Amino acid sequence: MRTSLLYDPAVILDRIALALRRNRRRRVLRGTPARALTLGHLDSLELLLLLADRPPAVVHDIGANAGTWTCLLKSLYPAARVEAFEPLDRFAADFARWTSAWPGDIRLHTLALGDHPGHATLHITDFADASSLLPLAEAGRAEFKVAPAATVTVPVARLDDLLASGAAAPPDLVKLDVQGFELAVLRGGENALASARAVLCEVSTRAFYDGQPLFGDILIHLEARGFRLHALGANVEPGAPFAQADALFLRPA
Repeated sequence: MRTSLLYDPAVILDRIALALRRNRRRRVLRGTPARALTLGHLDSLELLLLLADRPPAVVHDIGANAGTWTCLLKSLYPAARVEAFEPLDRFAADFARWTSAWPGDIRLHTLALGDHPGHATLHITDFADASSLLPLAEAGRAEFKVAPAATVTVPVARLDDLLASGAAAPPDLVKLDVQGFELAVLRGGENALASARAVLCEVSTRAFYDGQPLFGDILIHLEARGFRLHALGANVEPGAPFAQADALFLRPA
């Protein structure tokens, strides 16, 4: 046992608050495939619950990784159809496993999204979840404790081109977790944004990747297209420096 628990009420209260949040999340996800997700995969749970009054019918999971976020989304809103985008094919098997409960509802596109079609260099880190189409900056090395490991060339498409061709359906909700490449994806998806009612985006106040847009840049871009910041994810600690979080933007009704 940590000795601070014996004399520091703040530590005790923090432990109680964390336990309460874990129990609340377990109750929400009880009986769903998402019950097997770890706490780190549930960062946007509370933000997704804010959409319960009008559940999204079509969701774009951009930066789908191993499929854990899609599993969380489908566990909350099983009627939603998902267009998932992930350029690293090493995640395909895990994606299929995490989403196996919903055959036919989810379409995985093994490509990256941006503002120009073609090919681009994906910078892979030794923790693959931190890989990006932008090179890792020194701040990213220090914050995430990762280092560059390899590079690979991946196909890149504009989201609006996929919508125009019928390869993807227009979204109600756009989720972005693309490690600093958010603005390029959004610029290539103007028509997708016009269709969407909500955007759930990872935002940063420091440039963890070279050329990364910051929170204010994302805020300005989305506000110019009719969205307003609605809520930040549960991992934003009161009184602590704010480096990165999930942010939910909504289009006013």
